[in-house]
Amino acid sequence: MNSERPAWFDTAIAHTATEHSVAVDGCPIAYRCWGEAGRPGLLLIHGYSANSHWWDFIAPAFATDHRVAALDCSGAGDSGHRERYDLDTYAREVLAVAAGAGIGDDLVVVGHSFGGGIALRTAATHSERIKAMISVDAKLVPLPGEHRPRSTSGFLPHTVYPDAEGAIAGFRVVPPQRCANQFLLDHIARHSIRQTPDGWELKADAALLDRFRFEDQTDALLGLATGFGMIHGTLSASITEEDLAYLQYVAPRGSPFRAIPGAAHHVFLDQPLAFIDALREMLAPWA
Repeated sequence: MNSERPAWFDTAIAHTATEHSVAVDGCPIAYRCWGEAGRPGLLLIHGYSANSHWWDFIAPAFATDHRVAALDCSGAGDSGHRERYDLDTYAREVLAVAAGAGIGDDLVVVGHSFGGGIALRTAATHSERIKAMISVDAKLVPLPGEHRPRSTSGFLPHTVYPDAEGAIAGFRVVPPQRCANQFLLDHIARHSIRQTPDGWELKADAALLDRFRFEDQTDALLGLATGFGMIHGTLSASITEEDLAYLQYVAPRGSPFRAIPGAAHHVFLDQPLAFIDALREMLAPWA
C-alpha cells in the first residue's frame, strides 16, 4: 500500500478551493469552487457516504479551463441532514450550487456511484441547464426484470472514536474495496469525520439510505436529451459486463464509454491520473 504522497498530489491540493453554502428547501448545502467564474461549468457529485473532498485531487486538473464546483449533498460532508431524501431534491441542490458558483447553461455534471443517479435525474429533468452528464461506475438502471428493493438496512456503522487519529485509521470506503493509495484514503478520511461530545465519528447521515426514495430511472436514460458518457473500472464489483451492455443499449446512441484498467468501483482512488486523462478526453467534445 502506497502511503507516500507523490508530487502531483501535493501540487493538486495546494490549489485550495473557495468555500460556500446555499440553502435548498431549508437545508444548508456546502460546496467548494475552483477556477474562475464565467468559464464552462463542471460540477462534481460524490457517492454515498462520501463528500466533496473526494474531488480535491481531481478538480484542480480542470480549473484552468472550467469553473469547477463540488458539493456536499444533503446528508453528507458539511451539509445539513434531512428527514427524507429523494432524487428531485438532490437535483435542486445541484442546480442551486451551479447558480451560486456562477455557472450558466454550459454545465457538465459528473456523478460517482450514488452521485451518478443524481446526475442522471438532474440532466433528465433540467436539460435546458445541462450540456452533458458523465457517470462514474454507477449502475444507473436495473437490468430488465431485475427488481431493486432494499431488503437490508442502509444505516452506516457509525463507530465513535476517542480521537481523530483513531477515526482516520478506522475509515473505510463504501462499498468496501482495497485501495493501494493510502495517502488518498488518509486525505479523504480527515475530511469525513467530525468531533461530537462523545468523540469522533463520520459526518455522513447514518440513516440516509433508509430515508431515501429509490426510483427506476430507465425511462429517464432512454429519453435523455443531453450528452452522456461513462467511466468505469475494469475491476469494479458494482458494474458487471451485463450491466455495461445494457447501459450502452439504453444510453443515447454513440455515447462514449471508457474503461480504466486496474480500477475498482472507486475509480479515481485506484487510478487517479488515468481517471483525469479519461475525464479530460470525455469532456473535450462538450468544451
